[in-house]
Amino acid sequence: MPDPDRPARFNPTGDLLDLAEARPGDRLLLVHGGPELLCSALRHGCRSAVSLAAPPRHPEPADLVIAEGVASQAEAVAVAESARRALGRGGRLALTLRGAAAQAARRLVRSLHEYGFSRVRRRAGLDGVVLLLCRQGADRGAVR
Repeated sequence: MPDPDRPARFNPTGDLLDLAEARPGDRLLLVHGGPELLCSALRHGCRSAVSLAAPPRHPEPADLVIAEGVASQAEAVAVAESARRALGRGGRLALTLRGAAAQAARRLVRSLHEYGFSRVRRRAGLDGVVLLLCRQGADRGAVR
């Protein structure tokens, strides 16, 4: 029986759009997102979804940025920098971290705050994946 005091681990492919609070009408920027997540975003009702292999220096405006399989702190910072340019106030960023990036999640939270993100939430996933969720330009909140 699951422990009610411990949040369930998320499934990186099945729950990601819901955990990132994707809404109908959102403009979505996917970094390292595969075709499955891209199609799922459109079925979810997102107004537009663009999938890129690397974080763009000059991204189009977006309401939600999702980066899958981020493997290093440098890569996470590059995504945060790109997301900061793409998102307006209250825009959402979701990063799935693997390997060294997952182990550096606490340090990445500080970097996200430095890039203007707040309300950072951290969730453990299957196979050592860590999910960081945050908002651009909202009030600074505690890390959960």
